[in-house]
Amino acid sequence: MLSKALLLVSILGAAAACSTATPVLTGHETPERAVVAWFEAIDGGDHESASGAIHGESLALILGVENDLDAATIAAYLDGGVPAGLQASYWASFAAGFVEFASRPISTLTVGESKLFASEGVEFASVPISGGANDASIVMVRMRDDGMWEVDLVASLGDGFTRLLASDYLVLPDDASGDRVRQAYADVVVPALWAAMSDGSFGDSFARSALALIDSVSREP
Repeated sequence: MLSKALLLVSILGAAAACSTATPVLTGHETPERAVVAWFEAIDGGDHESASGAIHGESLALILGVENDLDAATIAAYLDGGVPAGLQASYWASFAAGFVEFASRPISTLTVGESKLFASEGVEFASVPISGGANDASIVMVRMRDDGMWEVDLVASLGDGFTRLLASDYLVLPDDASGDRVRQAYADVVVPALWAAMSDGSFGDSFARSALALIDSVSREP
């Protein structure tokens, strides 16, 4: 549901025009609250709170592959945060894209009870969401070191972006920027993909793509 809606988001060209801005880290006390707060912030036009509910590096990586950003830009977003102006454009487009896809605001989805598990030493939760009969999906939420929860976009949207993540990984440059992005793949993408596969909601095709990408990252020295 979410990955299909996100493919409607178009913010090409906005990235290069914005300076970086460190996001305000908020997080939430439960996985369910993180998802509800994210949905409400998206529909309420509260872009800072929408980004505050998201794992920051997962947002930088998804924006990078979706908009074909170079490694230097992605590395800057990983270290300094996604620019505030780009965040605003992204969440506004996300809200509109979801309504276009689902014919309803994202905040009207029903959020169910989470299932907790660990992946590569990281605590995750799978939170079911539903828009009615035969219209179910999940949001994957990641625990921070301080015990607060944030939505992990890579794990939540992996079924729509794994192939893009894999193709971008293969062409990362052999320089400091490329090394920074490769490290984010190891620290963020690999645990997120294992978590998404552990949940089992995304199917065999996703699992094959995810395992291939994990193998590529694991073979790096």
